[in-house]
Amino acid sequence: MDYLQDLFEFLKIDTTSAKGKGEEGAKFLVDYMRDHGIQAELIKHKAKNPYVYGEINVKADKTLLIYNHYDVQPVEPLDKWQTDPFNPTVKDGKIFARGAGDDKGTLMARLQAIIDIIKEGKLKVNIKFLYEGEEEIGSPNMEDFLKDYSERLKADYVLWEGSGRAPNNAPQIVLGVKGLLYVELRKRTAKDLHSMYAPIAKNPTWDLVYLLRSLRTEDGKVLIPHFYDKVKWLTEEEKKYLNVDKKYLEDAISQQIKEDNAMIKLVSEPTCNINGIYAGYTGEGSKTVIPSYAFVKLDFRLVPDQDPDEILKHLEEYVSPYDVELIVHGKVKPYRTSINSEIAQALIKSAKTVYSQDPVVLPNSPGTGPMEMIARYLKLNQIADGVGVDYYGSNIHSFNENIFVEDYYKGIQWMKELLKVI
Repeated sequence: MDYLQDLFEFLKIDTTSAKGKGEEGAKFLVDYMRDHGIQAELIKHKAKNPYVYGEINVKADKTLLIYNHYDVQPVEPLDKWQTDPFNPTVKDGKIFARGAGDDKGTLMARLQAIIDIIKEGKLKVNIKFLYEGEEEIGSPNMEDFLKDYSERLKADYVLWEGSGRAPNNAPQIVLGVKGLLYVELRKRTAKDLHSMYAPIAKNPTWDLVYLLRSLRTEDGKVLIPHFYDKVKWLTEEEKKYLNVDKKYLEDAISQQIKEDNAMIKLVSEPTCNINGIYAGYTGEGSKTVIPSYAFVKLDFRLVPDQDPDEILKHLEEYVSPYDVELIVHGKVKPYRTSINSEIAQALIKSAKTVYSQDPVVLPNSPGTGPMEMIARYLKLNQIADGVGVDYYGSNIHSFNENIFVEDYYKGIQWMKELLKVI
């Protein structure tokens, strides 16, 4: 098998779900799996991009469900890419392409490892594959899909999307995800006005500025009442697996970090973040105007046991005096698996074997995914993330996304080792 060539063929396909693309990538996966002896099919259901389902039944006592997504983020701004994002390029030991780190690289590394084990006749656990095509737009149809297909997806363990290297280059294992509440706040008046009316006219932009300034402190504490009421703070045992020097995170984000406990903050704290803001005249030169329309997009990353519906209720109450229009763009619940679970221990053991060092174990990712939905509908608490090919400099969701060629092969090895010990 030509591992990299097969990966590159997959990376060449534009599967940007935000632009309605992805079906070609799904068909590629079904054909690839069938060509290598795996039962696979497209399930269109209600999503625009179909789900890919595959199955290998060796009549074992245990079944592992592998979740990945084949869709990718938009590549813009194109002028910041050093290479064509859909023409994979190897440079300085790295593969540059959209999806190389998130999530096509991990998907293919795992799949190729399993194909190898099938050929060797050494597979000792049943495998189910679930590949989604809408993860990058918030998995809007996943819950409906799980309602109809949860019995078919039934498994003993779930291997999540794929976490590769930690900031200190150790293998990274993630036992959960943060939740998400994504909203947009809009403010309007009847029409644009000459700025000479500023002493008496309302300015929607200022109203939003005042509101935003009241949402959090400069050090990031969210000021919405009851925001922290249900936060499940980390135990001392969980914190000890997060002993990562902040310098590695500084390199990853290209910023200095004041706090020494940066990794603990990254994992454990809920946030309020401004994604984008627009108001008034932004063209060339000057225009003295009071704009009639302004909006801001916000995301709240939530931790166990915060509930996005409850946080939304508190937010609605908090912003009501500002008379803004509030639009909800997405809600995802947080999730966390015990470090003592069988899947977590199998990942830790296999990581030590492949990388010859202890892994970094995150109780939950700083990011978000539909992990809680899977746990709820499949009625299991054995979900964990690992066996990935990315690292903290992979620039996922950004320009010049990349992975190391060496890490791609390590991901294949890690998958093979995990299947020995699970």
